[in-house]
Amino acid sequence: MTRAGFGLFAAMIFLVAAADGAYADDYSGAYIGGNFGRARNAYGTGFIDDQIESGAAEESAGVDITERSTRRLSDVWWANAGYFFNPYVGLDAAFIHLGDFKYIAAGTIATSSESQSLTTFNEISSHGPAISLILRLPLAESFAADLRIGDYYGKATFADTLGVGSNSALTLRSANGSSLLAGVGASYTVDGHFSIRLDYIRVDKTGDDNSVGKFSVNAATAGVSYTF
Repeated sequence: MTRAGFGLFAAMIFLVAAADGAYADDYSGAYIGGNFGRARNAYGTGFIDDQIESGAAEESAGVDITERSTRRLSDVWWANAGYFFNPYVGLDAAFIHLGDFKYIAAGTIATSSESQSLTTFNEISSHGPAISLILRLPLAESFAADLRIGDYYGKATFADTLGVGSNSALTLRSANGSSLLAGVGASYTVDGHFSIRLDYIRVDKTGDDNSVGKFSVNAATAGVSYTF
């Protein structure tokens, strides 16, 4: 989805939500909030290995990777604000940091004349704005469940430190793009304004196919919100 498509998507959600004029004081209105939790990154390391082997082939060298280590779990957080037009339909805007993925590999790179040690340290992260339609189901006076679906426009950043023998070089690449965001959550209202939240979200295939690779993120978070 392009930037123009992202804006059109937001406008369409606003018009659909505003079409329902049944307001309720206890569940409607503007809010702000924030969440913090843990994310698992589904990133394929073959994308990195292929790039290393392709670069070595251009220099008529061969690569043998003998050790690999990955860290898929990391912290995730977001700050958000939104408006519930009625007890059931709302619009949410957020800035999300989806955490990072780390990959370390070691081996050798060899030409016809020599063989040297090879190390690579890679970190992939993503952050950016998201806009979502929230569908809420009040289950009790202070408890509600909700479903969200929207668009995440993230900047994915790829940092690679490649070492060959005693030499090393840092490469930075980034890509921007839209991804489907979907999630489920539940909230408990404490005093009419403050709510405690639990949320699970999935961002599907952020990044790109060429410079940083595509990956998906699943995140479980807890947070608080304040309704005005």
